[in-house]
Amino acid sequence: MKKWYRNPVFLITGLAQPFFWVALFGSALGKFPSAFLGGAPTYITFIMGGVLTITALFTAMFSGMGLIWDRRLGTLGRFLSSPIRRSSIVFSKVLSATVRILVQAAILIVAALVIPNGLRFNNGFSGIDAVILVTAVILISIIFSSVFTIIAIRVTRWETVMGIVNLVNLPLMFASYALFPPAIMEGWISKVAEYNPVSWSAEAIRMVIVKGSLSASQWTQVGQWIGALAILAAVLLVLTYYLSEKEIRE
Repeated sequence: MKKWYRNPVFLITGLAQPFFWVALFGSALGKFPSAFLGGAPTYITFIMGGVLTITALFTAMFSGMGLIWDRRLGTLGRFLSSPIRRSSIVFSKVLSATVRILVQAAILIVAALVIPNGLRFNNGFSGIDAVILVTAVILISIIFSSVFTIIAIRVTRWETVMGIVNLVNLPLMFASYALFPPAIMEGWISKVAEYNPVSWSAEAIRMVIVKGSLSASQWTQVGQWIGALAILAAVLLVLTYYLSEKEIRE
């Protein structure tokens, strides 16, 4: 965390990126046909869950890079010689990425509220809905931070991690319901998107923002999305713990 706030450029770019997502992408497609938006009053409102999720995805993707640089610069060796568990080194990076993502998400929501034709919460939006929103962001952050930290544990070259990041980020983003509704997607890619955790997070957040007071069936659907994210996050955390304890070497 100290690396983050002590580096002004890294801090500013990390905080400005979410604003550009909403202000540029959301406004560029502001005239998207309302018939496809599932009741959302504006396109920015519709994509808010997706943009929050994608912001988490992109930030979490680079969480593993810190481990590689710690290894190359010798910092990891000093960590390993201290009386701490190897897993604590890794989990600190996952936690740091999650906190940064939550800060970005807060700025993103404020920015979306103030720009023209921007975010509009349903009048029934409540504290429970806010908890669902934050929970979805935290879970998707943990999922992708863990995935790329696991990769960094097994890989020693940062070029390899960058190659993997560039390979998977676009499929994860576009083969999901983050930015576009299922109705305008080809059938096969819409089917793939159903099993994409990016879709689960985006849809859960979208549901509470757009619908507000949810019906029993809608709560069931949100519960399924959040439950699936929680199970995946738990599995990846266990795997991260196991690999970090067994395979982190100087």
